[in-house]
Amino acid sequence: MILVHNSTIRPRSSNRIYFVTAMFLLLTTLDGCSTPKPLPPLAPPSVVTAKAAKTDSARSLRPSGTLEAEHSVSVSFAVPGTVEQVLVKEGDVVKRGQVLARLSARSYQDSLGIAKAKADQAEDAYRRLEPMFRNLTLPEVKMVEVETGRAQARLSVSLARKNVEDTVLRAPEAGVVARRQVEQGSNVAPGAPVLTLVQTKILLATASVPEKEVARFKPGDKAEVLVPALGKTLDGSIREIAVLANPLTRSYEVKVAVSNAQGELRVGMVAEIHLDAVGGGSALVIPPEAVRVDEAGKPCVFLVMRDRMLRRQPVTVVGYLGELTAIGAGLSEGDEVVISGTPMLADGMVVR
Repeated sequence: MILVHNSTIRPRSSNRIYFVTAMFLLLTTLDGCSTPKPLPPLAPPSVVTAKAAKTDSARSLRPSGTLEAEHSVSVSFAVPGTVEQVLVKEGDVVKRGQVLARLSARSYQDSLGIAKAKADQAEDAYRRLEPMFRNLTLPEVKMVEVETGRAQARLSVSLARKNVEDTVLRAPEAGVVARRQVEQGSNVAPGAPVLTLVQTKILLATASVPEKEVARFKPGDKAEVLVPALGKTLDGSIREIAVLANPLTRSYEVKVAVSNAQGELRVGMVAEIHLDAVGGGSALVIPPEAVRVDEAGKPCVFLVMRDRMLRRQPVTVVGYLGELTAIGAGLSEGDEVVISGTPMLADGMVVR
């Protein structure tokens, strides 16, 4: 017979209580983790805005462009061959008729020698047979063959001599060497560009003017050209206005001629043309900071609507008035546009 003491039952009951208590605490903790506290809402980003306003002053256009040569010509050889000499480098000033480059002329000189020998043979045949023809001892058809051969031989000599002369490249006009496109030893084809000559005494500042503004100008109107690289503003006049618009931008190319007597202007320099549109009437203006560029590279602004929501609006920039930008289309007077704040703006964004 086995006796069980009462003390062996109490610990078992105590363990059961501890187990229930631990499970209750664990479930309580897990329940608390499954319901996180909600985060406070983010405040809308703040921006600075300005309103589009009208001004009664005439518009002043300042399109940007580049300086181009008044006249340029691409010089090339008329015959194929191997370049033997290039006698000028980029930036050299050349005169009309100056030798610029030479081809190896050996084969052309040999061809000239062959043509001369055949011409001498044809001349000798003519001298021998012409008296016989006059004495009626030579048929007329034979004399025609002799005269034809003589004429062909003379033309062959002229053509061979011209080819020899064409191995020497001369400047067709005075100018400055803007580009050198071959080196000694290069093989060139007829008509392939060898050198580019430009006229730099007069340069043309070329820029695009919107179609709504181009009618306000005409050739001969005065203009100013700012060259940022030199920090100078030069007087000029409109030389040309294109008659065909760019189909993508609906703008017309305007060329303003400026003097380059000092030779400090360079082809390709950035230039800003100042054109005063007399009688331009009222213009809608906004701060220049409001104008941005969209994915297609076109100007746009962000309008702030009544519900403080942003809307991207394409606009047409027609010029500048003092420190303000003149808008030709896309905005109305009183429209509120973003001029500063977060750079990450998008349609539908709510702002303060």
